[in-house]
Amino acid sequence: MTAKDAIFPQNTRLTSPQEDKKAFRGQKKPIIASAPLTMALERMASGEEVVTVIDDVTEAPIGVIDHAAMIKAIAGLFPQLDESAELTITCPPSQYSASAIAHAVEDADAHLLNLNVTAGTEPDSLTTVMLRVNHSRGESVAKSLARYGYDTIEIATPSGLPASEMMERAREFMRYLEI
Repeated sequence: MTAKDAIFPQNTRLTSPQEDKKAFRGQKKPIIASAPLTMALERMASGEEVVTVIDDVTEAPIGVIDHAAMIKAIAGLFPQLDESAELTITCPPSQYSASAIAHAVEDADAHLLNLNVTAGTEPDSLTTVMLRVNHSRGESVAKSLARYGYDTIEIATPSGLPASEMMERAREFMRYLEI
């Protein structure tokens, strides 16, 4: 996703190019439209309220990314699904393999929706990876990941309940049906 993708209609140029240049003059260095969205995100995380986006060729301002536009763009990368689970796993950096993680997830009859390395790319620290899968039972995915040598340290589901509590409720419901 590029910076241009985060510009929504309410943030595009509505005035002449000369007026735009005046309006954007007091802001920090703009970013080009083809820059990765993460560049704008990093600048906003460090305190910038608005990031100006300029055309790659003409360098004319084409719009801005504000907090609302950034949240909307990032939310598009993580669409909500009823049947999904988020897992946080760890492993030594030498053992990290995105393809092995994907195979482990597929072995649990799930699909890998998101994979983000969040920490531990240094040689002496554990690599932490956050996964999102389209399977409501994160425990089965965690078991498969364990067979591949990955330690699951956290499982979250859209319901907000811990996966173990959801399983307990399902067992209680099945006992109720048997009565």
